[in-house]
Amino acid sequence: MSNPAITAAIIAASRQHDVEQKIEGRLKKARALTRASAVSIDLDKKQQALLDQALAEGTVQRTDDGRFYLNEQALADRTEGQGLKAFLIVLITLSIAASGVAIVAALAH
Repeated sequence: MSNPAITAAIIAASRQHDVEQKIEGRLKKARALTRASAVSIDLDKKQQALLDQALAEGTVQRTDDGRFYLNEQALADRTEGQGLKAFLIVLITLSIAASGVAIVAALAH
């Protein structure tokens, strides 16, 4: 049986990876790193959802005329926070494993 919290974390990580590859990667390739270098992008429905996520997170910004560019400060902040997130995921996983060992040990006696 799968832990819902772990499943949710895996889904969130997968969506974040898609945003990084499909939206942020596209803007990096276009060198859209400032308002002045912002670009228009055509997206399908799935990519639009990923763009919406990036806009909500602040890693992508929209200009007044509807073009997009990367917010390098938000990207740097996200990268900095990923170390703590990874640590917490490992800590939670170890806690779940320890609980499982304790349950098996209790049932064995």
